[in-house]
Formats: sequence, C-alpha cells, structure tokens
Amino acid sequence: MNRAPGAIRTPRRLLLVVLATALISAVVTASVIALTSGDDTPPRPPLSVAVVGDQYAAGFQNRVVWPTLLAQRTGWSVSNFALPGAGFVADGRGGHAFTYQVDRAQAAHPDVILIVGGINDTGLADPAPIEIGAIDAVHKVILGGKRALVIGPTWFETPVPESVTRVSDALRKAAQSSGVPFLDALDPPWLTRAQMLPDLSGPTDEGQSAIADKIAEWVRSEVAR
Repeated sequence: MNRAPGAIRTPRRLLLVVLATALISAVVTASVIALTSGDDTPPRPPLSVAVVGDQYAAGFQNRVVWPTLLAQRTGWSVSNFALPGAGFVADGRGGHAFTYQVDRAQAAHPDVILIVGGINDTGLADPAPIEIGAIDAVHKVILGGKRALVIGPTWFETPVPESVTRVSDALRKAAQSSGVPFLDALDPPWLTRAQMLPDLSGPTDEGQSAIADKIAEWVRSEVAR
C-alpha cells in the first residue's frame, strides 16, 4: 500500500517535539531549584562586644590582653574600655569608675557589654556600695538598649581572700536583682600564682590567655540562648 509523503516522518517529528519540550522543562525546573535553594540571606555580622573592667583587662606589662585575644579567637568585634584602678566604687587613676566606662561603651553601639570586676573594690568592708554601683552600671546598659553580662573578679590561689569573695557576692546579687547573667570566676579561681606577674598586680600573658578562653566559652553559651 502506498503511503502519502511524510506519513512515516510525522511520528518522528512528534517524538522530537516531545523530547525537546521535556528537555526545556527539565532545564527550567533545574534553574528554579537552583534559584530557590540558594541562600540570599546576607551573612550575620560578627558579635560586637564592649569590655568594662580594671587592670586585668587593661593590662600593665602584657604584650596582649584578654579582650584582644577574645576577638582573635572568636572573630567577634571587641572594644576594650577597661582602665587600671577602676571599680564599681573605686574611681581609678583618673576618676573613671565603671559607670564612666559604660557610658563610653554605649557610644560604641555593641551587642553586648561585659562588665568584669573588680579587685579594686576589695578594700571596702561593706559590700553594699559595691552592689549599688554594680546595679547602677548594669541598669545603664539595660536602659541604653544593650545586653549586659556580668563577670565576677578572678583570683590566683585557694582559699580566696574574703575581701575578694565579698566583691564577687555583691556582683552576683546585683546581677540577679537586675535579671542579667553572672559568671563566677572564683569557684575555682581561673588563675594560678604562676599566671600572675611577679608583683601580683595582674595576669601574665599566659593568664590573659586563660581568661580569654573562659570568657569566650561563657559568652558563646549566653548569646546562643
């Protein structure tokens, strides 16, 4: 039987059209998946931290201090406003108590302000002024819309002197009454005598490193909540 010209080729053309349509559909689908599966969310900026503290954070004879090491080991942006001799009651060498440092820290617009105290208040027999000063500093941070984290003073031997534990207890109470986290650095003490400068005025570089590791671990756990 004779077939009309093109009668055999028609199914073949139909098959080619079907295959071409399927190929185009597959390409479009793959493109859509690629576009929708891509994460267009901009990366989160590093955590911004401001440090309020005394000579342990400011350093005396150190090549590097723990706030700098904290930034290096975490990738966070860390601003150090600590001043030697400062405390919640102690005014430091320039009359710059912790509340003054908080004012400067607020101006840096950090995510978190670490308030790390303070061996310079150990000369006070009455802990009440220390607690009041700590509450004032913490409330300044809160009213400024920032997150406050409080760390007690650290030491280098056991038993810890009562004058140091008195400061730590006052800071714990201030943090609890203000509803902010508190980290005890005395149980056990973070440092050893070998990690202190010969005159015991502050940590050695090894001591600074130990403090940086302790604080990094704690802050990570707090900001993850």
